[in-house]
Amino acid sequence: MASEAAVAERHATPAQIVPWWERNLAWLLVAPMIVMFVVFALLPSLTAILFAFSHIKLTRGGMQRTFIGVDNFQRALEDPIVRQSAGITLKWALVVTTVEILLGLGLALLLAHGVRGRGVFTSLLIIPIIMPPVAVSLMWFFMYEPNFGVINYLLNQVGLPSVLWLSDPNIALYAMMAVDVWQATPFAFLLLYAAILSLPRDPYEAAAIDGASRWHIFRTVTLPLLLPVLGVVVLLRLIDAARVFDKIFVMTRGGPGSSAYTTTLTVYVEAFNKYDFGYASAISFMFQVVLVIFGTIYVRRVMADYSAPAES
Repeated sequence: MASEAAVAERHATPAQIVPWWERNLAWLLVAPMIVMFVVFALLPSLTAILFAFSHIKLTRGGMQRTFIGVDNFQRALEDPIVRQSAGITLKWALVVTTVEILLGLGLALLLAHGVRGRGVFTSLLIIPIIMPPVAVSLMWFFMYEPNFGVINYLLNQVGLPSVLWLSDPNIALYAMMAVDVWQATPFAFLLLYAAILSLPRDPYEAAAIDGASRWHIFRTVTLPLLLPVLGVVVLLRLIDAARVFDKIFVMTRGGPGSSAYTTTLTVYVEAFNKYDFGYASAISFMFQVVLVIFGTIYVRRVMADYSAPAES
């Protein structure tokens, strides 16, 4: 029997000798990620899409779902609050992204040119990123407080009147934008700062020999070399800014009135204040489709020149 087993082992194929777990090691390693993706991403997304085409009614016996087709989407397109929130979301994303990119690029250029103590400055600039958005929102909420907030106190010390930062509908949205700029600018700074430090030195040496000014060097050397990284930073910040929720929810709940209603806040109100889950899912689905379309067009149009292989 032993000799027969030895003969069988000698004539066995490699696939029969290697244990099954070793043959499927690649799938076993990615299995936890696949399970998490299915449970926390795929199933909720499919459920939300199903809800978007349904009317959801909560009863004592549970949830009743009635298929209504595209009625939720038609209602969303005709809803003035949805159109207003879409405009505010677009305004928020464009303004904060522009300011953050300009400030981040300026800080990156400043620290990259040998400023003393740049290690300390870099460490200090990282602090806003690691702070939780809710904690940041609460901190600025108390700083904006009209009676005992530190910002109005400083204004009064220089003879300026107090400002209703979060109560004036003409100011509240921009005041919350400032909070997002304060927290997210270091993200743009870190990426652009790392990109600047990794740029080749030969073009700068050639420009210095030709006697080019700093502005000319920035416009003709630094900026073209930074465009690929700059394009990625713009895309990431635009998408993240469009999904803003926590700061507005914590500081004003979308107020005063509905002057700071963004798309994500509108989805929250429809789902968890009005319990209209089907309508909220439709708005969320439309918002997601818009982001996917924008991201696809941006990558294909703006980033195509930098992702294409160089011609030999």
